[in-house]
Amino acid sequence: MGKLIVDSIHGDIRLNDEECRVIDTASFQRLRNLKQLGMGQVTYPGATHTRFAHSIGVLGIMERVTNVARAALSLNDEQVNEIRLAGLLHDIGHYPYSHLMEGVDNVILTEHFVGSGQKTLNASKDKYVDHEEIGELIVTQQKDILAALGGGTRAKRIADLFRRRETAHLQLSKLIHSSLDMDRLDYLMRDAKAAGVPYGHIDVNYLINCLRVSQTGMLGVQYKAITALEHFTLARFFMHKAVYYHKTTYALEEACRPRMFGSRFARDAILTWLN
Repeated sequence: MGKLIVDSIHGDIRLNDEECRVIDTASFQRLRNLKQLGMGQVTYPGATHTRFAHSIGVLGIMERVTNVARAALSLNDEQVNEIRLAGLLHDIGHYPYSHLMEGVDNVILTEHFVGSGQKTLNASKDKYVDHEEIGELIVTQQKDILAALGGGTRAKRIADLFRRRETAHLQLSKLIHSSLDMDRLDYLMRDAKAAGVPYGHIDVNYLINCLRVSQTGMLGVQYKAITALEHFTLARFFMHKAVYYHKTTYALEEACRPRMFGSRFARDAILTWLN
């Protein structure tokens, strides 16, 4: 039967039974507590949207894309279902505060101890792995996700898609990670609306409708959509300049790194507290 979700960006998003089971797991529900823009809500008070909403939004775009690309890429029903699930699960490994905690690896601090001089701590020795690697571990090893996906073999195929493994379908992986992917199409529009800025407005309908496969089997857009593609590229540039690297947000994140995550003990304590 499935369910229908009404999304503020894409409108109606239809879920099949398997996608509903994935969303209902504790591993996926955790994303409700993770802010999409981390500290961005300090600068833009309305930017309190979550990785949960974004992940479902990517699934919504993927539904439209597969309807267009199914025949061109000769996709069967199983491949369509798996790329939809890969879009849904691509951010499941995110840490609290979005990308902030992935940037603490190069912090070098000097701690002073009474009677023992000083000690230099290099956080790169206790490196936080990329959120995609964490996501792969969750998808392939977390029991609730494995049960929802029907076993480890299928879970690995889905993880391979968002991890861009050589064993995955190259053109399908591009729908999640490329210069023009469904992840970016969603977060640019969603972040712009939440922040209240106009820079992330893109012609997503035209870009999707102009998706084609070349004679060499490469997925891309028709030449007539170049203007829309250039608009997308500029939107991403302006969103980075105005929102993602806003001076107030960036300064706050820089201040948080040495204070909150200067040592492995402190970082683990923060993780325990946030989760």
